[in-house]
Amino acid sequence: MKLRRYILIVIKKAKLSQYFIPLLAIFCFIVLTLVYIFYNPKPQAVETSAQSQAYVALIFEDAGMDEQEIQKLLEINLPFDVAIIPFLPFSNKIALMCSKNNKEVLMHLSMEPEDQNTVWLTPRSIMNNTPDDEVEKVFKDAMLNLPHSKGFSIHLGTLVCTNEKIVSHLVNLAKANNMIIVDSTSSPRSLFPKIGKQKGIDVIPHDVILDSKNELKPIQDKFKLLFNKAKKKGFAVGIGHLGQEGGLTTIEAFKEVLKDAQRENIKFVFVSDIAKLIKQTD
Repeated sequence: MKLRRYILIVIKKAKLSQYFIPLLAIFCFIVLTLVYIFYNPKPQAVETSAQSQAYVALIFEDAGMDEQEIQKLLEINLPFDVAIIPFLPFSNKIALMCSKNNKEVLMHLSMEPEDQNTVWLTPRSIMNNTPDDEVEKVFKDAMLNLPHSKGFSIHLGTLVCTNEKIVSHLVNLAKANNMIIVDSTSSPRSLFPKIGKQKGIDVIPHDVILDSKNELKPIQDKFKLLFNKAKKKGFAVGIGHLGQEGGLTTIEAFKEVLKDAQRENIKFVFVSDIAKLIKQTD
């Protein structure tokens, strides 16, 4: 009897295993499928690596008075432009430092503003009544003072930029010397874009002024605004200032937002590269 009972148990187990193993396999397959569907992390709609690249050019204006600020700025190993006011104590030295560190130099030409406030005018500023021959002499001397300049931008200048004669002369000089022009006046009355177009030279506008107060957080927010503008149209130009307007604080903000730039696929380029991109989109 014992032997018979044992045989029956073996037979029952054999039948059970015949159905149990396939059922177990089906059950495991269903569980794994459900786990994959509901718990497997989905790729985000826009991965950082898949974002289209946007280009940002940064211009640091008002260089020429403080060598230490420039040394701090040049520690950042990325492309950017330094707009140097000519004929200041460290103008020539800073231009050479920038070239040695593979940064792009712009002549930041001082010009008369509309409000007649001459406090921030510098030696050999172009005034609204400056004759053509003197404008040309200032321009060419500035080129000698700031070797390897890729172009020029405007320091103050809201009055001069409405003077058709002087603007035309400056545009001609830039074109003759294969230079770019950055209209940094923020004046809606500026004639540089119009006359530049007439003469076949692109005048580059800026998108964001990064600083006006020496405070870190607002400047960081302006950098983020600049990055957003670049992502919308493909490229953007930001202007920061050395000295009282921003100086070391703006440099620090630049360093702080580098991780954001990398995450958002922002590539820093020279403003001359932006000029090429503008030509491609025209």
